[in-house]
Amino acid sequence: KIAKYYDGARNGDPRSPEDISKCMGLLRRFHQSGLAVGHDFNIRERITFYENLCLNHGGIPFEDYREIRGRMWELMDWLDGLGRPKVLAHIDSNFDNFLMLPDGRAKLIDWEYAGMCDPLMDLAMCSIYSYYNIEETETLMEAYFGREPEEMERTVVFASMALGGFLWSLWAVYKSSQGDEFGEYTLIMYRYAKDCSRIVQKNLQKL
Repeated sequence: KIAKYYDGARNGDPRSPEDISKCMGLLRRFHQSGLAVGHDFNIRERITFYENLCLNHGGIPFEDYREIRGRMWELMDWLDGLGRPKVLAHIDSNFDNFLMLPDGRAKLIDWEYAGMCDPLMDLAMCSIYSYYNIEETETLMEAYFGREPEEMERTVVFASMALGGFLWSLWAVYKSSQGDEFGEYTLIMYRYAKDCSRIVQKNLQKL
């Protein structure tokens, strides 16, 4: 469904410093808008949902799944314990969903997953959708905050990246069981779960 067509628009470019700055500025203003809805984006519920779908449609192929799953539950328990505030978050905040208009404005589209959530989940999703490494994620955070992130903020982003990668790897496994193929995407997402959870474990030792 196209609600409004913007002539001459293009998608955001995750490798463009100007686009990154403009998109993160828009995302920050959106998070600070005070808008709210009556439902949450609950990543624990979504992970459980897709895990059950996978188990009922051929299983989960990762050899170390039990170990990584345990790490994810520890991360979710830790995040829940922080009691961080929730705002209306987009969740699908990849650069393809940022429209860059000829007049210099940016628009955010595709609100299918939106719900109340920690705003830093949007940074995490943006990072993993863009296949960012650690340094690129740091740049993204600085563009969003307008400053260097605090250690706790950084750790929450990496924890959310791990959980986002875990969620979308399960989503891709299920979709594969239904005949859709995603190539390396599944393994890339699962790698975010593994690598980012290790970063969080190291960071928590310093906090």
